[in-house]
Amino acid sequence: MFGKKKKLKHLENIWGKEIARHRDFGLISFYHNYKMKNSKTEFVDDRTWTDLNFNTLFSKIDRNISGIGQQFLFHILHKYENDEGVLKQRIKLANVFRKDKKLRESIQYRLLNLTDVGANFISNILFGKFPKRPKYPAFFYFMSYLAFASTMLTFYDTTFFLLAIASAVANIIINKVYTDKFYESFLGLSNLNKLIIASKWISKIETDSKIDQLQILKNSSRILNKLSKKLGRFVIDKSMMDPSLAVIIEYFNLLFLFDLRQYLQSVTIMEKHLDEIREVFEAVAELDTIISLASYIEENKNLTTPKFTSEKKISFENLYHPVVDNAVSNSINELNKSALITGSNMAGKTTFIKTVGVNLILAQTIYLCHASNITTYQFCVKSSIKREDNLENSKSYFFAEIEGIQQFIELAKTNDNYLFLIDEIFRGTNTIERLATSTAVLEFLNQSNQTLVTTHDIELQYLLKNKFDSFHFSEQVENDKFYFDYKIVAGPHSNGNAIKLLEIMDYPNKVTTRANEIAERLKEKTL
Repeated sequence: MFGKKKKLKHLENIWGKEIARHRDFGLISFYHNYKMKNSKTEFVDDRTWTDLNFNTLFSKIDRNISGIGQQFLFHILHKYENDEGVLKQRIKLANVFRKDKKLRESIQYRLLNLTDVGANFISNILFGKFPKRPKYPAFFYFMSYLAFASTMLTFYDTTFFLLAIASAVANIIINKVYTDKFYESFLGLSNLNKLIIASKWISKIETDSKIDQLQILKNSSRILNKLSKKLGRFVIDKSMMDPSLAVIIEYFNLLFLFDLRQYLQSVTIMEKHLDEIREVFEAVAELDTIISLASYIEENKNLTTPKFTSEKKISFENLYHPVVDNAVSNSINELNKSALITGSNMAGKTTFIKTVGVNLILAQTIYLCHASNITTYQFCVKSSIKREDNLENSKSYFFAEIEGIQQFIELAKTNDNYLFLIDEIFRGTNTIERLATSTAVLEFLNQSNQTLVTTHDIELQYLLKNKFDSFHFSEQVENDKFYFDYKIVAGPHSNGNAIKLLEIMDYPNKVTTRANEIAERLKEKTL
């Protein structure tokens, strides 16, 4: 009883808080990788996920108890959910869990046995490589019965002793060879048994709330019981036993191939009921994930649900980035075309387009945004932000960017629901060609899709003025001191502060005067 109280206290202590722990994204992503291969739905691509720092954001949202819950959250954060009803139902259920402590902790308590890394291997056997079976399964039964029969007959006639020894040695070798071969499947089945036990307990939870996932578990009770009986004998936890008893059980297993026989029987049942077992996996994983979202909502009171519109526009108030510490919020009313965003380094341009991208993805995956309110079209977000020289492949920064934006062009030919995020477009080439290529590419992307692009080239404001709205960020200079307010301002960026900053830093008057003269001349030429 004390153990249960201690576990419930732990669940109470982590409620509404970020959980710091190691996350193996290679294992966490397995379920998503399978689902993505077998779906025509749009997903957040790897480059956009990386550009927008979604691994970090995932870690903030992830309060799952189980490894399968983490895998489910990772998947839905990638998936653009077209059915708004699904999104609404998840948030509705999250609010049920926020209010009903007993219900959520009853579920979480049963998931505590699925916290170790082995839980991630359940999805491997259910959605990946199905457990292998030997070509001749009857051979295992024959060798098992032979060893048992020869051992028993030895008590009546010692001439069977050599046969008993020979079959025992053969079975030890067979056990070693096939246990190594099926190790990953053994690990998956062991943890599948934990999931089944947890599912059986969760299915018995009574609540007045209508919860579809609980109903799925109740409907699957027959197959859960059937599989549990087989796996329960197969995956005896010897670490919890008396050492002497554990040695005896292991000895009998080696001699008579008990584990391999149970493995074969378990795999046979799984083949017959795989779809139903997968449904149980997803029901439990989704419950864990929704409780995780409830905890995130509990911690972040200033979240909102989005309003989707059929018009291609975005409006938001007090939108902020969930990963940036002390993030400054920004507001825009009815952005219904592409936008060019200028300003100096560190003023907030890149963070702004990331903020928009992150929140538009969250709106369509978990139905939450970090803002006072937001109305948006359901854009599929694609980004080109983190671009680096690839020395191993001898690719320059500029060539890597050309390849990335070429993918945008190909997408724009086939669909019209994209929002492209481009940071400092074509910054790896000379000014004249940069302006020319940037203008041509942005005009093409803008024909049927929308783009948020940052640049230092204020000339683009005039080259694209009839097609793109202009916004800017700038540093503030007061009393010979400068700072950034990270607030976006509508309109073109006309007057920079770069030369003023040189003056503040006590550059020679000759240098700053000359810089101002050249700047004025260049403005006249550009305009």
